[in-house]
Amino acid sequence: MTTALSRHPVAAPTEVDRRLLARLVRWTAFASMWTWGGITLVAWGVTRSNLGTMGITESVIGSMSMTPRNFIIGFAITLAVGWFLPHVATGGTRRSYVSTTTVAVVLMAAAYAVLLAAAFRIEAALYAANGWPAVINTGHVFTSGEQVGLVLAESFTLNLALGLGGVAIGSGYRRWGGWGGTYALAVTALPALAATAVIELRASSGLGEALGVTGLDAPATFAVLAVLALASLAMAFRLAHGAPARPVGAIR
Repeated sequence: MTTALSRHPVAAPTEVDRRLLARLVRWTAFASMWTWGGITLVAWGVTRSNLGTMGITESVIGSMSMTPRNFIIGFAITLAVGWFLPHVATGGTRRSYVSTTTVAVVLMAAAYAVLLAAAFRIEAALYAANGWPAVINTGHVFTSGEQVGLVLAESFTLNLALGLGGVAIGSGYRRWGGWGGTYALAVTALPALAATAVIELRASSGLGEALGVTGLDAPATFAVLAVLALASLAMAFRLAHGAPARPVGAIR
């Protein structure tokens, strides 16, 4: 056993495990193909349908931009839980596991930001060519898909806050098991919920308009999202420390 393990030196406590990172990135890319493939098909279908009937007034990408947000937090929970046992069983540390998962989430957040910015830019050009006004009814700091810089900045910071929020939630399940992790959602899910509120509670969204709130400006929004991401990251490291190396269902 010692000889076999020595062929693959594990990461130091604060080091990123490159072999684990490659595995996480592969699974993330595979799962993301289905998510973005679905978004592409729906956007294409709605646009084709409206081309033959009437002009579109609502941004399809704007409405569907919540889909990758939900996927990121859900998949981040899976990353935080899924490969923990094999990593620890082969000599890896809990700290290196969280570090590696964090890097995977950062890469995912960046890739999703680029994809969303490209989708908004393509939609903006299509709407302009057909003379359709693109009304975005979901919460964003930008008002047009042509504001590429704002789209990228908002998407990355929001994705990062939600992704690391998912890592914190998953670490809660790793620490306390199924029931304990569920009860802990009252704390572990708070940063992710706050990040969603920061984006949605503004005048540009239907919810924000109904509540009569204006929301934070872009710099303040990005700053708050960064703080929430760091809070989730600190929580994830704290919860993973001492987490039992047992299946989640066996933790009591």
